[in-house]
Amino acid sequence: MRKVVITAGDCLTCLGDSQQTWQGLLAGKSGISLQNFGHLEGAWPLGFIPGLSSEVGSLERQDEMLERLLKNVPPLPPHTKLFCATTKAATDELLLRTGRNKGQAWQMADQLAEQFGIEAGSTVSAACVSSLIAIIQGAMRISTGECNHALIVGFDLVSQFVLSGFSSLKALTLTSAKPFDCNRDGLALSDGAGWMLLAAEDVTEPSEILATPGPWSMSCDANHITAPSRNATGLTSALRDILSQTEAPIGGIHAHGTATVFNDAMELLAFQNCFPTGIPVCSVKGALGHSLAASGIIETIMAIHSLHEMVLPPTIGLETPSKSSCTLSGNSTLPLLHPTVITCNSGFGGINAALLLKNI
Repeated sequence: MRKVVITAGDCLTCLGDSQQTWQGLLAGKSGISLQNFGHLEGAWPLGFIPGLSSEVGSLERQDEMLERLLKNVPPLPPHTKLFCATTKAATDELLLRTGRNKGQAWQMADQLAEQFGIEAGSTVSAACVSSLIAIIQGAMRISTGECNHALIVGFDLVSQFVLSGFSSLKALTLTSAKPFDCNRDGLALSDGAGWMLLAAEDVTEPSEILATPGPWSMSCDANHITAPSRNATGLTSALRDILSQTEAPIGGIHAHGTATVFNDAMELLAFQNCFPTGIPVCSVKGALGHSLAASGIIETIMAIHSLHEMVLPPTIGLETPSKSSCTLSGNSTLPLLHPTVITCNSGFGGINAALLLKNI
């Protein structure tokens, strides 16, 4: 099995690009604000990527976002495969303009692969775990020798379709997302996008390596179509699988941390099941909102920043931490205990994924 490395990547969030997002997190900033949107009554806490001028949820906005995101992708070597992750893509096009169905989820892998002149690997649409699974798929294809490089692109837009859906589930906060807080009351939605280039170590110069991914694991507890397992069976299984494959001590966790009552409780239980007391844990969704399929790739890029600076960012919105064996902070950074970090995501249908990242 070939060793896989991460050589490049960037993201767009409601705080800006990768570096702006990281510095914003360290400074305790949030990109979420109350906004009126679509046909839903009242103002909702939403995160929009600054500088995008096209109509929210539209094909033009998606194109604008991807053009800005992907302009700095380096020249891609031969034998690069593309792995795309999105839940809904420009789904509001089906509401905004009758008969126009461009920019939909099933079309995007081929569209992006053609843009870069590379082979399309797959489109992953696995709820909020989509882009983390796309990263894992790319790493698996490289490790087995199917390709030398993998370009991962994950993205989603705030849309009337998704906002209405989460509203009907009573899953949205009316104020602000408060991950792992005793008074958390729901998530905030946001635009988000990210790209990452993976490579086989044997075709990469050491100076190009940002981090080393793996081991990784995926699981599905099939507990409920939307609710996570109260016993944390799926995420616990994925985390234990990773721990069984490595002897490296774990320095900290970039959690999914949606700020919904049941997700956060499930995650804290899984961490208690798998890690010693005091493991530092953070969530970036209080500052960046929940960008659905883009969450995993954005959080992986933030986890790489954590490795390089050996800290987890504050969990913005966290004021009264839930009772837990983990170390949580909403006011200050948390030092990594070791030069390793796990990033994990959980989604509808009981699907879970986790990835260990190691410093160079």
